[in-house]
Amino acid sequence: MVEHARYVVLGSGPAGTRGSETLRKRDREARVVVVSDDRYPFYNRILLSKSFLESDDLSPEDVVIKPADVHAAQGIELKPKTRAVGLDPDARPIQLGVPGIDLQGVVVLRPLADAVALRAAARDATRAVIIGGGLIGVEVAAALTKRGVTCTLLALEPWLFGHLAPEEIGVALETIMRSGGVTLELEAAAETIDRDGDNLNVHTTDGREFQADLVPVGVGVKPNVEFLEGTSLADGDGVRVDACLRTKLPGLYAAGDVAAYDDPLTGVRHRVEHWLHAQHQGRHAAENMITDEPTPYSRVSSYDTELFGIPVAVVGAPELAREWVTESDLGGGKGLAVGERDGRAVAAFSIGGANIAEITRQISQA
Repeated sequence: MVEHARYVVLGSGPAGTRGSETLRKRDREARVVVVSDDRYPFYNRILLSKSFLESDDLSPEDVVIKPADVHAAQGIELKPKTRAVGLDPDARPIQLGVPGIDLQGVVVLRPLADAVALRAAARDATRAVIIGGGLIGVEVAAALTKRGVTCTLLALEPWLFGHLAPEEIGVALETIMRSGGVTLELEAAAETIDRDGDNLNVHTTDGREFQADLVPVGVGVKPNVEFLEGTSLADGDGVRVDACLRTKLPGLYAAGDVAAYDDPLTGVRHRVEHWLHAQHQGRHAAENMITDEPTPYSRVSSYDTELFGIPVAVVGAPELAREWVTESDLGGGKGLAVGERDGRAVAAFSIGGANIAEITRQISQA
């Protein structure tokens, strides 16, 4: 059976949900359909590696932001557990390419269902080896430590956030994590995972072995765009869109972590994998879909977290920075590092509450 709708949104995450809401507000009559392979409606993904994992106080329903009945009340048709096979540009977790990744007790954290499984496994765990030295890895390590699980974090880079942050920031984050009780193993690449009775054994490429009851994996996401290879949409790493979030196909827009967009603030095409960014970009894409004069998306992305009581914030596009300037002593537990490209600020890391408002303003003035 062929169905027709004026607007079909793929994905019920932050970009898809905020986009569908905007479409409904601007067009009261059109049919708006949201297709998602997730079993849960829009939920707060930020909580999954933090407070949801720290204790059993929150139920899965507690982290749902927009229940199905709210979609219905707004006149938005939500189709959960339904995968779009013809066009499905949703991000998914990168699968660690090592033998043993499918063993029971090895958990990749992405959707809410993964977080439920990870928390259930953590109830009986005493030792965890977390693979991944980025945002999800450090948040999961901090959350599990607060539950009383002894945690060892394996990071591929020489310092934490090594793929994004300068060494000074990485070292400051390491101090926070170690002070909280997490054991860090840097430049440690997992090679295989096997099971010996109740123990999971993580073997690294340099011959070391780490035993655990639980092995969470957080090594980033990649967009599901293989089906677009050979078309004008694929950019090698995402769906190619212009500054207004338009693809080359009329009527087709992309937003969120799948969108490789022409950033007017930096002059560089890139993707941003942030939950709040996806919401803002989803709204903007929807606005552009229903106007005769689309406008560029020019909002500075930002995200923040808290590690053992210490606030950490990031603004801009740190992956684009070519050099970093440290503006205060990060060794004292509070500081700021500004990333620059071609003589202008494009990103900043703040630790301990250092103010980044001025840097955000500078980045905004493209």
